[in-house]
Amino acid sequence: MKVLMGYFSSESNAHVSAQMTYDEYIYKTGDDLLDSMRVRDIFEDAGITPIPSFMAVGHPGGLVASDAFAFISSRILKGVKEHLHEIDGIFLFLHGASNVIGLEGGSGEHYIVREIRKLTGPYLPIAVVMDPHGNLSSEFVNNCQIVRCYRESPHTDIKETYRFVAQRFVELLKNRRNIHPVYRKLPLLLGGERCCSWDEPMLSINKLLNEIEADERIMSCSYHIGYLRHDNDTCGAGVIVVPNSENDVAYANEMADKIAKFAIEHRHDFHYTGVWGEAEEALQKVMEHQERPVFLTDSGDNCGAGATGYSNFVLRQIMDYKKPHNKKILVSGITDPKAFDVLKNESIGNHVSFELGMGEDALSAPIHIEGKIRYIGHVLPEFKDRGSYGKAITVSLDTYPIDVVVLGLSYSYTEIEQFTSSNIDWTQYDLIIAKQGYISPDFAKVGKYTIMSLTDGPTNQRTERLEFKRIMRPMYPYDDWKD
Repeated sequence: MKVLMGYFSSESNAHVSAQMTYDEYIYKTGDDLLDSMRVRDIFEDAGITPIPSFMAVGHPGGLVASDAFAFISSRILKGVKEHLHEIDGIFLFLHGASNVIGLEGGSGEHYIVREIRKLTGPYLPIAVVMDPHGNLSSEFVNNCQIVRCYRESPHTDIKETYRFVAQRFVELLKNRRNIHPVYRKLPLLLGGERCCSWDEPMLSINKLLNEIEADERIMSCSYHIGYLRHDNDTCGAGVIVVPNSENDVAYANEMADKIAKFAIEHRHDFHYTGVWGEAEEALQKVMEHQERPVFLTDSGDNCGAGATGYSNFVLRQIMDYKKPHNKKILVSGITDPKAFDVLKNESIGNHVSFELGMGEDALSAPIHIEGKIRYIGHVLPEFKDRGSYGKAITVSLDTYPIDVVVLGLSYSYTEIEQFTSSNIDWTQYDLIIAKQGYISPDFAKVGKYTIMSLTDGPTNQRTERLEFKRIMRPMYPYDDWKD
């Protein structure tokens, strides 16, 4: 037996000007693809040969350029065409949050599965792993045999989810039956910062999912939080329950209704996780806190949700802070390709003078910076062999106790390993600013105090302020109703 494997990940924030072009993706083929998907051994141990098609890994960003997506989708579909005569199934990772410029319906993931079905017909088994921050449709779900997303947000169970789905898929391939997921679209559209799995009501929703999934009549089930950074009729939460056999469809429907009912009834319980505050309040709290290190997240410019990282608003806040303090502060980081070009050939110890701020709006208004290059590294370890691509340049300001990481690419610092890769000694800082929403697990472990600042920007967490015209209505929290 043989299984074709493919991967497409792109998170499309329509509130930023930059597009996801060809160069923004990391591409893998062959053994690199198979090893990256974490399940090669599961198929091989079951006597199933995995066949690679194509992998395109994109960081969260803007809308996907049409030519970039045409390249990516054509390579995945090429793999299907070339191996259709020999494969017994298809195993995919499709994030679920892409939006492609000029593509009917917008969703690249939905297009890929639709086109695959045109090639395979309705019966060849397809299993899809997804990020919970992705959108669904009835057509997409009906075109698959298994759809399952991660449980945890932040995503600490990625590998476990891949392997769980692969194991279920192996069993389905060896005992073929005609099953399809049961799907419920929910009138809930909430950002990830209100849907952390360590907090209610997601904690109880995931407990319910685990209980249902333990039943032998159910192959898998998942709660899809959805993605709200572009306007689309697929936006909104969803529930998927996969029956184990055709005889279990009625029970799967019953369980899907149970999960949906619980989530809708508890819609008012979704809330920001952890400590949060308006921008001025949040800054005051971290400046007055005596323990170290303290983390503040610039939630309105969260690169992990597709923001550009251009905002220097928090840096200006700190520079304007009037009360005395003895804090040593790291701003990690600010994306500014123009400033990066000025700095990229400088050496550690050099004094530099430059403008920091892309000037796209008031949040990225240029600031004149005078300082010295303190550290040079890379924002991600995998960029170390790519020259200036992904380079992280840390500048110590002359007249403030502030170090600023200047980036040419929009990436969030979310792991301690990234500071190591950037050659930054993070332990010397009292306050660290990160372009995140909810604090990452890695930073939460070491932070003595963490707070999410409700800053403005393309990932504004006050999602009720976003304008939607194409979503299903009513949709909470934009509408509400009496139960």
